[in-house]
Amino acid sequence: MNITATITPDCKHLNLVINAAQGNVDISITSGTNSGSTSVNVPVSGSTNILLYLPTVVGTGDGVFRISGTDSNGDDAWAGVVGSCSLDCCIAKKVDTLLECGCGCAKCSDALTHAERVHLLISGIRSDLSFIESNNANNTALFVNAEAKYNKALDLCSDDCGCGC
Repeated sequence: MNITATITPDCKHLNLVINAAQGNVDISITSGTNSGSTSVNVPVSGSTNILLYLPTVVGTGDGVFRISGTDSNGDDAWAGVVGSCSLDCCIAKKVDTLLECGCGCAKCSDALTHAERVHLLISGIRSDLSFIESNNANNTALFVNAEAKYNKALDLCSDDCGCGC
């Protein structure tokens, strides 16, 4: 069994491509304290695609999403994806402040540094989640690391992060 997950750029929809044994696949999705589940019927071809509206199914479109599924044969699969819309918005706001600065202005260097760090943390999250596989013990460590990076990015986006943290 295999699950491939992507989130639309507006963080409202989760697309799942499921390759599994014919029959029902039970899917569980969590992001932080939000969670949801659904059941998908896989046809004879062994492959199906489902588009889920995240605000209804999970309650959020932001965060690190842990996705697990069990097919009719009892086989398990995992996937992970990040909904980065709030972090992308943070980067955009910090970059907007750079438009107010002159070439030699040092007052905007903190905004640039925070934007760069948030961008790098998002890249690190995506990298971590690309290694999700069939070993759930490894997956747990990858999810914990991705969630720590996401939380650090949220901290950097808050206005009370401190001086040059």
